[in-house]
Amino acid sequence: MSAARAWAVGVDGGGTRGRAWVARADGDGAFDAHLDTGRAPAGAAEIDEACNPYAVGAEAAADALMRVVRSAWARADAPADALAEAYVTIGVAGVERAAEREPLFAALIAAGLAGDRLELLGDPWIALEGALPQGPGERDARLLLVAGTGSVAVASCGDDRRVRVGGWGSRVGDEGSGAWLGIEAARATLRAIDGRDPDGPLARAVRAAWGDSADDIVGRARSAPPSAFAALAPLVLEHADRDPQAAALRARSVSALAELVTTAAAPCAGRPLAVAFTGGVANALADDIQTALAPAIAACVRPPAGPPVAGAWRLAHLRAQAGQAGRAAQGAHAAPADDA
Repeated sequence: MSAARAWAVGVDGGGTRGRAWVARADGDGAFDAHLDTGRAPAGAAEIDEACNPYAVGAEAAADALMRVVRSAWARADAPADALAEAYVTIGVAGVERAAEREPLFAALIAAGLAGDRLELLGDPWIALEGALPQGPGERDARLLLVAGTGSVAVASCGDDRRVRVGGWGSRVGDEGSGAWLGIEAARATLRAIDGRDPDGPLARAVRAAWGDSADDIVGRARSAPPSAFAALAPLVLEHADRDPQAAALRARSVSALAELVTTAAAPCAGRPLAVAFTGGVANALADDIQTALAPAIAACVRPPAGPPVAGAWRLAHLRAQAGQAGRAAQGAHAAPADDA
């Protein structure tokens, strides 16, 4: 591929939706993800399909990912035969573990992507790059709290250290998240039905959503995915001002999320730090989370610059530029032909 034909593809593969950005990584009209991560390029697409191998398996996830990539590719008016040479970065949950990463990687290569130009990352890391991009040579520490259905804090300390705290799923972790709030709301409702706690506004709201009896709620809970529990989280926040049970859950969520940030920031101590929050719960509780942090960390909080898909595209863009520069250097230092 010539320097004029380098393309970068970034993908955010979620459990219910996939987003992709495609743009030139060099030359006239290149889309600069560092200067303008919040603005989508012409080659942007999304699909309302599960792209997460946890949700649908590696083969189905790869099919969905390729559909959104090809849609964005077509909108970018990119050459049809160049996709096999594009630099592609995809963020999806769980791929830090080889058992999930390797089948998805193989399926994507079989679908036509170049293995030496394909990068699979956990979704918090592309979110970090999208929210807190850095220019060439910048080495400040960056930390992102993600709190939506699940919760996790990730940090890049400006050197080779990367930190991840939480994000272990609603059955054993994800404290403070939407799913956690929903699970705790269901527990509080069952306690109210038992008579162990008052039957307040939160318990009545959960019963209105999931059924009036304990059997109804337990039956729903046995098969409910994390997203169904997360759908109860707004009830907690809505009633926190007038229901002691909801207020207590809200306070526990704030404390848990602030703890994630504080723990992730500790290894980066001594370096300039930027902190951002993203996700529905983090956004709803942002002021309280910031207040719960130590002043030195709270002062570092700023709005996120762009979405996770922007971070994925930026990482692909940087790899494309590095690859093109390396090939150019090899060409410049190639030995001259022997004319003798």
